[in-house]
Amino acid sequence: MLLLFDVGNSNISFAVYDESLVNKFRIKTYINKTADEYAIILNSLLNGYKIDGVVIASVVPIITDLLNTYCEKYLNLEPLIIGPGTKTGIDIRINNPKEIGADLVAGAVGSMKKYPQPTIIIDMGTATTMTLLDNNTFLGGVIIPGGETSIHSLVQKTALLPQIELKAPKRVIEKETVACMQSGVIYGTASLIDGMIDRFEKEYGKKCYYVATGGIAKYIVPHCEHKITLDRYLIYDGLIELYNKNVKNPT
Repeated sequence: MLLLFDVGNSNISFAVYDESLVNKFRIKTYINKTADEYAIILNSLLNGYKIDGVVIASVVPIITDLLNTYCEKYLNLEPLIIGPGTKTGIDIRINNPKEIGADLVAGAVGSMKKYPQPTIIIDMGTATTMTLLDNNTFLGGVIIPGGETSIHSLVQKTALLPQIELKAPKRVIEKETVACMQSGVIYGTASLIDGMIDRFEKEYGKKCYYVATGGIAKYIVPHCEHKITLDRYLIYDGLIELYNKNVKNPT
């Protein structure tokens, strides 16, 4: 069985794969925990699964090190850590390819395997990223504060605004505080995505295919005017493909 880690700034998502996804988990990202403390959490969740390989896509270096230690100490495995030198099958054409996040690489690889190009890949997490893939070439993109990040920042910097549930209200123009905030986050983010798609296509000069993933994508995508494919497991598909390219069937 293959253990797949997608490490973000807010959450660590991970899954067990054996010809298909067997189980999926999500825990908070805690940078002050030790590898042994993570082992207590991970071993309790992974009890009963015989892990033969591990792939890690991480944008939090300290967590990368902790998970690497966990894999070596508790699983007796050397994980594949996505980074410079990893075989991807993608030509990364940005000014400094070493700057590209492992999650963006995994998303691009997963998209390359599953969807027509050119593709705009939208990943909605702590940040919302939109990247352009064409002819198996990563051409760049944008980074935007994520919806939940915007909420937390707004609540922290205002005295009277409450934390809210991510839920679309019935109308855009609402009449009470919580619904107004929900409208702003859900419909505002959807409008932002739609507007950026239009700008991508205008600048690139081609009609694109759109795919979205990430923790809050399921709340936003249904309210976008563009037809966007929602793929919750795009990163995992990319990690599996990267494992096959680099470990299982290296060429």
